[in-house]
Amino acid sequence: MNVLITSNFTESGIERLTELGFDVNFDPIETRDGRMPVDTLTQRLEGIDIFISGFEGVPAELMDAADDLKLIACPRGGPEASVDISAATDRGIPVLYAPGRNAETVADHTMGLLLAATRNIAQAHHRLRMGRDTGTPQEDAAAGGEREDVTWGIGSESPYTTLRGPELRDRTIGIVGFSRIGRRVAKRAGDGFGMDVRAYDPFVDHVEMEPFQVDKVTDVQSLCQQSDVVSLHAAVAPGSRNMIGPAEFAAMPDDGYFVNTARAALIEDGALIEALRTDEIQAAALDVYPEEPIAEDNPLLEMENVVTTPHIASASQDVIERHSELTVNDITALLNDEQPMHVVNPETLTEFTL
Repeated sequence: MNVLITSNFTESGIERLTELGFDVNFDPIETRDGRMPVDTLTQRLEGIDIFISGFEGVPAELMDAADDLKLIACPRGGPEASVDISAATDRGIPVLYAPGRNAETVADHTMGLLLAATRNIAQAHHRLRMGRDTGTPQEDAAAGGEREDVTWGIGSESPYTTLRGPELRDRTIGIVGFSRIGRRVAKRAGDGFGMDVRAYDPFVDHVEMEPFQVDKVTDVQSLCQQSDVVSLHAAVAPGSRNMIGPAEFAAMPDDGYFVNTARAALIEDGALIEALRTDEIQAAALDVYPEEPIAEDNPLLEMENVVTTPHIASASQDVIERHSELTVNDITALLNDEQPMHVVNPETLTEFTL
């Protein structure tokens, strides 16, 4: 059988598939300019039994054109972003996925953004690179004691004064969405930084939060009111779209911080920029935006109290290794007529054989 992989994938994963007897065609998206054109992908799927797609779209018409297609794997936590799950189910095609593949790395990035914002790390780096806080070294910066005390200065315009930020210990972080990523952020914030942790998630009860030493809050606005830091980790759904708006930002303390490594659609359009402009919050740290790439004239890029990264929270080699292993494990299970661990539409497995 033939496998086409357009997702990023490890060599060891490809070797395992080859050892199972598959003929693997590997054309990862990171070696191309972007998604493969639909007509090209249609041609590439001729004679393909298993398609492992990371970011190439798989609509119903593509499935119909691929006569030999038996199985789709989309090694993302949310495969519905790339695959028409209903169409696959109607055609009896199982869809494998890789839930939690990026939970660790996104949680790491979240804490990195939070530190960059609260301690002004990104702003300090930018100021040095732009020559704003550079100068001629002082010959003797001793303060009069026995030990030489070389500093950057501690006056009103010094970095020590203008870039001063809060410690995280004993401050409260409010987590919106308490699934895999939210739980890992809770552990890092609570166990690692000594923060008080609260969370809002209508699908997780307080009993499930207790082992993480997390207090459940029943509505988003109350969470914002009680939190020094609000961090988003919810999926976009009809009930969560635009869940953070002017009222939620107004509820946050004036010295509060807002972090988003989830999706920009969780925020009402324009509400964050307005909150920053009117000093309703202290700062924001963002990895996601309503439109990507972000436009160079976006006002967020001009604000010194905003830390930005270009949607790279999940950009880790470990993520590729993890989703490759999960995918190959499930393909192996299907080959042995066993139940795969991660399939979106298990109803397709009743009469399925690979």
